[in-house]
Amino acid sequence: MLNIIKKIVGNKILENRISKIKRQKGFCNISTMKSVGILFENTGSTYLMANKMMKFFLARKIKISAIAFEDTKDVEVESRKHVPSYIKIFTKSDLTWYGKPNCEDVNKFMTQKFDVLIDMSRSSEYVYRYISTLSTAKFKIGGLQYKNDPFDLILLEHSNETTKFVSLIINFLSTIKVQN
Repeated sequence: MLNIIKKIVGNKILENRISKIKRQKGFCNISTMKSVGILFENTGSTYLMANKMMKFFLARKIKISAIAFEDTKDVEVESRKHVPSYIKIFTKSDLTWYGKPNCEDVNKFMTQKFDVLIDMSRSSEYVYRYISTLSTAKFKIGGLQYKNDPFDLILLEHSNETTKFVSLIINFLSTIKVQN
């Protein structure tokens, strides 16, 4: 019963916040991108794939900001020492009782005017949906369709392998032409 109440409250709050978001939509590719936001779950394999994608963008002089959710109460201080400064990690202790992210790093991430937002989470959990939906990025890419999904492009990779999903994103952004 509590989970149903959390879901109803969370969805109502998200619907209310969506109407207040001002977002200028636009498409860009690798050659026109200046900034990218990456959202991912901070697990070993997903972190490695997100890091691979971030290195790809850094090599092309594209500004990166990433936010990662770690499904624990707190992140060890020691483990944060090895994380690049453009990646911010938040945990369950940064969520409200109904699952809304409630920390400064997430708020800053959502309001940044990225050219592209990439949701690598591949999860329908409220925390990812909340961030992706309220992001003010011009172009949003995701791999899982949420109810009332916020994505401009949904890339489906049926094997659910993060490696293939990252390859799809890089391939798509590298091959698509943008006309002005």
